[in-house]
Amino acid sequence: MVKHSMRPFAALFFLTILALYSIRGVLGAIEIAYDDGRPETTASLDVGMHLAVKFSLPPGMSRAKLVTARIFKAGRSGIEMIVHILESDGAKELTMPFNVSLAAEGAWSDVDVSARNILVSEGFYIAVEYLMYYDPLIGRDTSNPKGRSYYGHPGSWNLVDNSENVMIRAVIEHQTTATSVFTGTPVAEDILIVFVPYLFLACAVTMILAALLVRKNYDRRISEEESTLAPRRRHVTVVTQ
Repeated sequence: MVKHSMRPFAALFFLTILALYSIRGVLGAIEIAYDDGRPETTASLDVGMHLAVKFSLPPGMSRAKLVTARIFKAGRSGIEMIVHILESDGAKELTMPFNVSLAAEGAWSDVDVSARNILVSEGFYIAVEYLMYYDPLIGRDTSNPKGRSYYGHPGSWNLVDNSENVMIRAVIEHQTTATSVFTGTPVAEDILIVFVPYLFLACAVTMILAALLVRKNYDRRISEEESTLAPRRRHVTVVTQ
């Protein structure tokens, strides 16, 4: 049980930990989606063709890091595709294209691209390139067309029929500071990663020192009380019969 004199220190410790997690929340992930999550139909193309979705950052956000590309495979046996991340012109690659395997059937496949340090501003495209003839099937949402889904090739795009939504999503992290030229990660995140262990250690040391101080004060009070009672004991006369 925490003594009354320890409670301020304990409160400070837990508030510090809470603040650290709050700082990390600033760097939290945001999913951008134009589909409703339910594929009413599907999309597929010939070998070498691409399906793409053009994304815009949320209002008030000018810069972000792409951390995950999400692709909904609706069916068929093919699983291999090539992913392209393109600038807002739909032509220039933001990273080297890479292969992915969409093993999950009728579900989202999450492709982690955080290590690639892809920074986006304004708009960007996520495109998938077909390696098999009309295989696999990618989910397509028809209920609320957004006019953001395309087919074709980088730099030469056509809107998907009826402006329907190909089920590709983006997960981003808001960037509020400059990016480190050494690590490619946000400077604020670098500082947080470096200093959080030390801040935690400092809190732990503070708690230990506070406990020792409380213990020392407690022992001193006990000693003072005993020294106060000692003269009284010496003046007690024991009478024996």
